[in-house]
Amino acid sequence: MDSFSSDLAELLAGAGPAGLAADELARRSPQVSRSTLNRRLAGLVRSGVVRVTGAGRSTRYVSASPLTRADIDAWFATPPHLRPLAVFKEELLQPEPNIAPDKAQRCEAIQAIANKVDKRFLTNFLVDFSWGSSLLEGSSYSALDTQALIEYGQKNNEKPTADAVLVLDHKTAVEYLWKHRELSAQNVCAMHALLTHDHGLPDVADSDHFLPEHQRGKPREYEEVNLGSSAYLPPFRPGTGFARQALDRIIEQARALHPVEAALYLMTRIPYVQVFANGNKRASRLAANAALMSGGLLPFSFADVDKAEYIRGMAAFYELGSTLVIEQTFIHGYVRSVIRGSDIPVRMRTRGFDVEGVATELVDFINTGRKPQGERARIFLRV
Repeated sequence: MDSFSSDLAELLAGAGPAGLAADELARRSPQVSRSTLNRRLAGLVRSGVVRVTGAGRSTRYVSASPLTRADIDAWFATPPHLRPLAVFKEELLQPEPNIAPDKAQRCEAIQAIANKVDKRFLTNFLVDFSWGSSLLEGSSYSALDTQALIEYGQKNNEKPTADAVLVLDHKTAVEYLWKHRELSAQNVCAMHALLTHDHGLPDVADSDHFLPEHQRGKPREYEEVNLGSSAYLPPFRPGTGFARQALDRIIEQARALHPVEAALYLMTRIPYVQVFANGNKRASRLAANAALMSGGLLPFSFADVDKAEYIRGMAAFYELGSTLVIEQTFIHGYVRSVIRGSDIPVRMRTRGFDVEGVATELVDFINTGRKPQGERARIFLRV
């Protein structure tokens, strides 16, 4: 982000929920032309930093976050042991901050040519999700490694056994989700137990991906969690049943939200509480898919999520209470997941289908409401 865009973002953040009209922004920025101002505002809207309210002469620009991306990056430029300790805040279990409702609706609106979520869909999704989610956990397995393991039982002997088990645990957990799509604490715990199963293999004893039987699928009670790469201190209230109660509260809240809002809410709040002794982000990604699927939407494979942005986005929520980065990471990844899960016409596929170009247009549509110009992107939109 250039310096003028950063100045605009800060100006809008200071303007509060009412935001500012373009004329007022132009008056406050006499050093730049109106066309430059409009381009910078459009860029901020596309990136999710700013949102637009009203229309025509009533159009106003409102900060989507009290923090800009520059603020967040500056915060994390300091090593975690030198950043102020961030303690658990009860108010962050509220439904806000979250993806804006209009953006959530537009994530639903790009599913016009979605494939039916059936057994055939499951075959591909098992590979995509098991690979994508495992990759976010640091797995060395490639997409081809994952496919060979899931479809043919062929393990890559040059890579750690723990990585193979991690993939297979994801496969088993997704198969459970396929049969139990209701979003409930019971199902989240059941999927967590499958995700963290070590199968008694001595080769995976040193891996931090797995848990002993008494911790699998059970909200933590006496286990204290330390996130070594973060200044965030998760809640520790032994003997109170706090983690279980918080999980119940999170599930109840998510069930009252639009499926896309629920998905991002679950992705952030389950790890924020650190409901389990380990495997919280994995469990939250499957919980997010339970919300999407029970709402009749395509599931999220996480196969195209930028790992660095995902880590930064989660840390920004933990320490700063900001969903700015994780919201955009979600939107970019979910758009590509929808493209993967759609029935693209043969005439378009045979003439070359620019996935990145289409994804860029659909992300822009979700962030701004501006309909795509390209034919290939427009076919994803519901009329």
